[in-house]
Amino acid sequence: MNQSIKSNRLYYFCQLVGTILFWGVIILIGSSQKSFEDIPIFGFIESIILTILLSHFILRKRIKANSSHNYFNIKAYALAILIASIVFFSIVKMNDILFSFLDETDSSVKDVGLLAEFGSQVSASILIFTVWCVLYIAITSIRDKKTLAQQLKEQQLSSLMNQVNPHFLFNSLNTIRGMIYEDQDKAAELVTHLANLFRYNLSLDTKATTNLVDELHICQQYLAIESIRLGSRLELDINIAPECHTAKIPSMGLLTLVENAIKHGISHLQQGGILTIKAVDSGEGTVIDVINPFDKSLVRSGTQVGLANLQQRMALLFSEQASLSHHACNNIFHVTLNLPYESTNHD
Repeated sequence: MNQSIKSNRLYYFCQLVGTILFWGVIILIGSSQKSFEDIPIFGFIESIILTILLSHFILRKRIKANSSHNYFNIKAYALAILIASIVFFSIVKMNDILFSFLDETDSSVKDVGLLAEFGSQVSASILIFTVWCVLYIAITSIRDKKTLAQQLKEQQLSSLMNQVNPHFLFNSLNTIRGMIYEDQDKAAELVTHLANLFRYNLSLDTKATTNLVDELHICQQYLAIESIRLGSRLELDINIAPECHTAKIPSMGLLTLVENAIKHGISHLQQGGILTIKAVDSGEGTVIDVINPFDKSLVRSGTQVGLANLQQRMALLFSEQASLSHHACNNIFHVTLNLPYESTNHD
């Protein structure tokens, strides 16, 4: 609704300003050899009002009617333009006749054949209203295409978010299942942390983005689960620059990287390892690094739904402004997120 109100306000503003500028130029050109007192102020105001009313109530109404039926009817548009032009001429002519009776010195309606005057003025009006229609249809077409693209993007993001939830739930429940047989008290603690995770997930309500500090908080809930499961095998090195706390990131984006680092890396190592999470302001955006040890021979092949999902969401949210890169060297796996800096305090 807010977007609709904003769009209508913009339409009325452009309609008023555009019409004033158009007729202002026409009047000035036609009166270039006359003094200021001879400029037809009444005709100027009359032309503005008639152009706005006729284009709004005849042309716009016809265009909207055709748009609602998803077809382009050139005959209907031509008829609407012709009707608007004839109405325009008729009102102007009636006003001229009325004022000629009131002012005997006014000869504006004399010495000119009615048919010739009708032809010239209606032709000019047809040209004006045709240009108006072309501009209106072009602008609304561009706007509608942008709206459709945005709706498609939101649907894709929603679909991707729905993929994340079952993927993460499956992995978390597997962790709890394994712990139940080892230590029931710890399993109960795991369930508490998992409940916090999903409370956060539900609070997002399919929001595409959140801020880094909130995402880090929920990552710590997940890391608490894995710390119970892995014990001393999991060490953490977290360093988030204060200026990055409000940086906008994809919802559950950092959590996806942390989960993959443990699931495909540290959890397979008998001696465990250090999970490093860093975030800095590069001056051009936010750079997030997630680093973990791994053993290539122990990594199971899989669909890697999380990383693929995150890459798709980043492309939809930030286009080419963001990137996800990773490389492996000396049994160290390093993932880097480069995100344009956008502050958000409300997610």
